[in-house]
Amino acid sequence: MIERAKAYISGHKTELFFVLLVFLLGFGIRAQLMVHPLMFEFDSYFHARIGEYVVQNMSVPAQDPLAYYQVPGGAGLPANDFFWFFTAILFKIATLFSPYNKDLWIIAVKIFPALFGALTSAAMYYLGKEMYGKKAGLTMAVFAAVVPAFVYRTMTGFFEDDSLGFLWMIVGLVFFVRSVKMAKFDRQTLINAVAAGIFFFLMAWTWQMFLLVPLILIAWFGCTMLLMWFRQEGGVNFISIAKNFAICFALFAVLTTAATGTGWIETTTGYVTSYLPVTPANVDRIQTPGGDGTSVYSVSVGEEQKGFPFWGNKYSALIVFPVLALLIFIPYRLLRKKNDYVTFILLFWIVITMFMAFIRLKFTYTLGLPVAAAAGIVVSELLDWIGERQAFEKKAIAFSLGFMFLVGIAAGMFFVPTNTPHIELNTGWKDTLYWLRDNTPQDSKLFNWWDEGHWIGFIAERAASTDNRNYIFKANSDYAKFILATSEEEAYNIVKDYNADYVLVGEDLIGKMGSLGLYAYNTTKIQDPRLNQQAIAIPCASYRDSLKQQDYVQCGGNQLSKAEYFSLPSAHIDEPNQFIDQRTRAFIYRNEEGSKLFVMNKPANDTFVTRLFLDTKNLTHFKLVHSDREVRVFEIIK
Repeated sequence: MIERAKAYISGHKTELFFVLLVFLLGFGIRAQLMVHPLMFEFDSYFHARIGEYVVQNMSVPAQDPLAYYQVPGGAGLPANDFFWFFTAILFKIATLFSPYNKDLWIIAVKIFPALFGALTSAAMYYLGKEMYGKKAGLTMAVFAAVVPAFVYRTMTGFFEDDSLGFLWMIVGLVFFVRSVKMAKFDRQTLINAVAAGIFFFLMAWTWQMFLLVPLILIAWFGCTMLLMWFRQEGGVNFISIAKNFAICFALFAVLTTAATGTGWIETTTGYVTSYLPVTPANVDRIQTPGGDGTSVYSVSVGEEQKGFPFWGNKYSALIVFPVLALLIFIPYRLLRKKNDYVTFILLFWIVITMFMAFIRLKFTYTLGLPVAAAAGIVVSELLDWIGERQAFEKKAIAFSLGFMFLVGIAAGMFFVPTNTPHIELNTGWKDTLYWLRDNTPQDSKLFNWWDEGHWIGFIAERAASTDNRNYIFKANSDYAKFILATSEEEAYNIVKDYNADYVLVGEDLIGKMGSLGLYAYNTTKIQDPRLNQQAIAIPCASYRDSLKQQDYVQCGGNQLSKAEYFSLPSAHIDEPNQFIDQRTRAFIYRNEEGSKLFVMNKPANDTFVTRLFLDTKNLTHFKLVHSDREVRVFEIIK
């Protein structure tokens, strides 16, 4: 085995060198966020916390010990999650099975997503090589390493199962293409089909997006069989491809069902019936955030927005590749290459994920790798086409392709630094969470909004009433009612049912009263008359006019002298203090930090959240024990 490996390396030095460069490019772009002490996004902290349990005990607790403490029996956790065990084992090996150290675990949690993304990019080389040759493979790998949509979910610190899931899919596709591209059935194609089935199963065991696999493979098989019939190919080719497909798919289906149950079959067919038929109901479902608009989460969570308006940010100019591939180069190749049995894989991979990315922002990630794959077939066909062309045509195409490579690399390198981890913003959240960890009893229970739930569990190491999983709606609804309560007694009666020790509140909630109302009253109708609290929070920044030698505060489009700004109240008032127009009066405040301006109507001014920030001295049941910029911690006086 070692000798065969040495022989392979010796015979593929140049090829391996370029694959290594792609890996380093992919890892380097993603690793820019290593400069930050903590991780990106919110769900990363949940996975880091559960992975932490696995590292220490090699098991997942039956109930979550640090979330939804008010739920009888606690919130459940999966008994077997491949992602947590896989990363925990890698960590144990990397640290030589030494005693657990949280600082080292955080470093590993930051590195793993970038590592998985770089490995996936390298694997794209072998997929492109198997489908269309080395040049296509290198193109696919380079663009996979840099396309922002894929980079985003594999950046340093984006520690989630989706950072690993696509690695198994790409490796599975490499083996699957090997098993079917020659339309024969022998020992080698059988081995490749089995390997493909196993890797597709690993994706299923890792991440729910594995449903792409059956959708793509079934569509590929049907269209490939139809194309072969149209070409009047022999029955041997039919049977050979059908055998390899059947072995791969059956192995994938059996293993997936054994590990996850039969629900995936119903879900897959449900997606087809929900979106494929062109009916008024399906058109409404596509255009409505969240699919049906009946859930508060579907209309209030940002990732449920339509994805198409964000394509420029997610794909840059690289989005031209799947468009060209679908309209020109895939049809051209299928007509030109009579023995092409794999391009329908690329066709349906692009079509399915492009549709997903069009209707939902949360799915734009899935189109990242198909963009890179589309670039591979475009480059392959163009290079093939210019082989006999004039020098001018060759130079024009070479210049265009070179420009797109530069655009892709620049887009990836620019995209990452613009995405600062939320926890590292200068809002006071990180320091407050560490304060909670160091200054409150270990068994303390917090009443909190779901946005920060995962942070509380991993950083503060305290129990939270709700988190970003949104395990039960009531916890979110009650917190929203608490924030919008019109008296301290009303607010206290809500939090009393949770037997919490502390309330954690962020200043940003003042500007989110509209969204909070949806949760409080469990409605998706923004015209609901109960949603009459209107408030906006405007960031402010101080600066000095060197010409006038005066200090000013800029709040959005409003410029105030420093004296004017600090003359605004930072304590609660009962009567409006400003005219918005001739008939409308409003309450305008500044925060104590001098970093924000709040403008609100009377219903918003009467909410309890304004008391928590503007009237703390007159509260009876809530004692301010910690304040840091935009965050406050109140001890509940029972």
